[in-house]
Amino acid sequence: MQTQAPKGQYRVLGLDPVDTLTWPSGPLWKDCETIDEARDFADRNEGSYAWIYIYDDAGEILYEGGCHALFERTQNVNQEPPKRTDPK
Repeated sequence: MQTQAPKGQYRVLGLDPVDTLTWPSGPLWKDCETIDEARDFADRNEGSYAWIYIYDDAGEILYEGGCHALFERTQNVNQEPPKRTDPK
């Protein structure tokens, strides 16, 4: 699977370790003209895939999301102790 987007574009890939690689349609895959378009597309599909990545035309990851990433972010937030503010 090629992660590098065409020159000047951004590639969104969505993966689920159980199903998407064996689906007839394959994983989620879309090339976008702008990073905003790519983020919007990734955000709309975040609940359907365990991992969603946005790559640039050099093949570098610019964004990582998806159900798995949301779970990890939630776990990290839940592990941080609440900040205490002292009354003045």
